[in-house]
Amino acid sequence: MPPPDKLPHLAASVGRFLKELPLRWAGMRDIKKKGVLVITGVLAVGLLLAAWHQLTTPNALGVFINGQQVAIAANRDQVNRALEEILKERGAGSYQGVRYTDQLDFKEVRANPQEIIGKEQLKSLLAGRLHLVAEATVITIDGQPRLVLKDDATADAVLAEFKQGFEPPAAIGQVQEVKFLEQVAYEHRQASPEEILSPEAALARLKGTAASSSLYTVKEGDSLWSIAREHNLLVDDIKRANPEIQGERLDIGQQLKLTTIQPLLQVMVVYNQDIKEPVPFETRVEKTADLLRGQEKIIQEGSEGEQLVTYQVVTRNGVVVDKKILRQQVLAEPVSRVVQQGTGVTALASRSGGSGRLAWPIRGYITSPYGYRGSEFHSGLDIAGNMGEPVGAAAGGVVISTGYDGGYGRMVVIDHGGGLVTRYAHLSGYNVRPGQQVSQGQIIGYVGVSGRTTGPHLHFEVLVGGSFRNPANYLR
Repeated sequence: MPPPDKLPHLAASVGRFLKELPLRWAGMRDIKKKGVLVITGVLAVGLLLAAWHQLTTPNALGVFINGQQVAIAANRDQVNRALEEILKERGAGSYQGVRYTDQLDFKEVRANPQEIIGKEQLKSLLAGRLHLVAEATVITIDGQPRLVLKDDATADAVLAEFKQGFEPPAAIGQVQEVKFLEQVAYEHRQASPEEILSPEAALARLKGTAASSSLYTVKEGDSLWSIAREHNLLVDDIKRANPEIQGERLDIGQQLKLTTIQPLLQVMVVYNQDIKEPVPFETRVEKTADLLRGQEKIIQEGSEGEQLVTYQVVTRNGVVVDKKILRQQVLAEPVSRVVQQGTGVTALASRSGGSGRLAWPIRGYITSPYGYRGSEFHSGLDIAGNMGEPVGAAAGGVVISTGYDGGYGRMVVIDHGGGLVTRYAHLSGYNVRPGQQVSQGQIIGYVGVSGRTTGPHLHFEVLVGGSFRNPANYLR
């Protein structure tokens, strides 16, 4: 078979031969020579036809996408294998009905071998040109499409896992209701494989892709840490939203962008919770003249009871927004504390040797007696009084000091001799000076609220030999 570039010459030679054939035939007398001439002509024509057929018969397959030729393949099998691999790699095993939407056509063509591309090159070319789609489920929130998943079952599983993340453990409470506060629905449409999310990616978006931003103006005393704590953020969150921040420095009046991440859905959970709680005991006070005014005696110690309380708890994305009591059951009754308070004013001899010879510096009821108040020791009597009310000396003596003394506030100290000293605290002012001799009942100062106090009263102390004594044992 002659090469393609020799075909025009061959055709021209055969043509001349056929044109000259009648003349040659006429000039020949020998039958044998005429037979050779005929055979030669037939062979020449056959050779020309064979060469023409070889050069014009299709040897490849033209591939057309949407009417445009994009490649020349070896054959249809090569195209089919390339398409199968593309569909497999792009998720045909994971999605429903993956297919291409383009019009794919083929046409047999005659091409030079150099124009015919291999399978891998064909596969790459088709993957870049074809538009693949699959049947998908779209989760809509309040009518807005938010997440694309491969099917309803996957969408159900993602939403269920998101809800479950906000349910309390079974040991804490019994769940009564779990629901989304937004309207959640499904739509069905075709989507490209790139749009369809994995369950893990969809759950991550549900947990936090809706960002809300606000501007915060830096004020005196602010720091990145204090601003982050106030707005339930991390310092890194603030720096990420404000890349212009260098180091920790902030300027008063500077505006910061605060960006918070919020879940796409709000889950409301209602559950019942049983909690054992203490029942506080009551304190019952009994008045008795057997004790001096200001004295107390505990007749019966109190003890807490116990009750089982059933609460209905409502949470929104794990944060408690409502809590109410459904029922209460007392498991153990509390025992009341019984205290006797003295009302007697008869002078009593003190166990420390006191004679009851001190006069009341002011007349009023005892708001806090001498002795322990919980874990704190109260070293005197608190006597109720009015702001500015005159305070008298409990007995005659010499003023040791007047002045401000920490929690006592303004205080007067009087030495009565024999190791007996009295103190008068929380005064609003003084009427004596150190070294001054005073008589019983003489005004030494005025009721106030100086020092550690919650209201106007007199704190009155008695010391014998430098040790605190109960003033009630010395007053008459």
